[in-house]
Amino acid sequence: MFFNVIICISIYILEIGDYNTNFTNYTMLRGPLGKAKYKPKFSGHDTFPFRYAWLTKIVHYLEDGNLKTIKEFDKHKLKTMSEFGVGLNMVKSLRHWSQVTKICDKNFVLTDFGKFIFSKKKAADPYLEKTETLWLLHWMLASDYNLTTWYYIFNYHPSIIVNREQIINELVSVGKFSKWKGISPNTIKRDVDCFIRTYLVTHKKGEITEDSIECPLAELGLLQQTYTKNEFEIHKGPKSSLTQGIFEFALSDYWSKQSNQIITFEKLMYDFGSPGKVFQLDEKSLEEYLDNMERGYNQIFKFDKGAGGLRQITKLKEINQKELLKNCYKRVA
Repeated sequence: MFFNVIICISIYILEIGDYNTNFTNYTMLRGPLGKAKYKPKFSGHDTFPFRYAWLTKIVHYLEDGNLKTIKEFDKHKLKTMSEFGVGLNMVKSLRHWSQVTKICDKNFVLTDFGKFIFSKKKAADPYLEKTETLWLLHWMLASDYNLTTWYYIFNYHPSIIVNREQIINELVSVGKFSKWKGISPNTIKRDVDCFIRTYLVTHKKGEITEDSIECPLAELGLLQQTYTKNEFEIHKGPKSSLTQGIFEFALSDYWSKQSNQIITFEKLMYDFGSPGKVFQLDEKSLEEYLDNMERGYNQIFKFDKGAGGLRQITKLKEINQKELLKNCYKRVA
């Protein structure tokens, strides 16, 4: 019986993607990016990562009744440039980031998520001062398969080493093999460059200054420069600033996209868009989060370690997003 369980788990891991194998086109055919009608997205940000004040500014701007101005941007370019105090390309980028971070929907209507964190009224973290917010924004980006580069690097790339040229070549090759429409090497290159600048802290002459962090997500320490030019390392393993509340928010969001009542440990660790992949956890740290769930605020999930080593998670009850978000900002003594 135990031998059969091990075989089943091994086959399952191969089905959802082996993290340790070398990249192949065959692997890329699996998961969301391998679907026949998949439409890749490598643009929208105009090469700018989002800055500290951007998301707060657009939430407040929309709360002031400027939805039509943002939505009909082409008619109000000079107005928005003046009111945001940035150039045309940055306004375009700001609009892009407001949508992909899920603080606005595709029509620039504020989401409950956006209002909860950035609203003029009672808000959780309007000035991006809390690491919890950064992890939430990272989750929104890296778990969204529509953001091709982000999703590919955190969910498909088979190594913790990210070589700039290799990633560009991989995405170009995958695009050709999968017959993605409307892509070009230059567009992919700009997107990969924007990804790197989103997560990287730059060191000028060995010092970290105010200009070292171009995007708030660099504070998470997920990407670090190696000693090789244009080569970076993803921080895989425990994340001291990733709280239990953030993990359970991500687990609930991931679960909402599944059809099963029970999810195995292996799926939660290795599946595309899973907390294990998006947060780049190792098995030990993932198991620690799961062990802590029953000591959480609302006891939403249950982690069972069954006979033969089969580990699985059950959802005990439904809970709305606002309550989960509140849990994210609760500090455990």
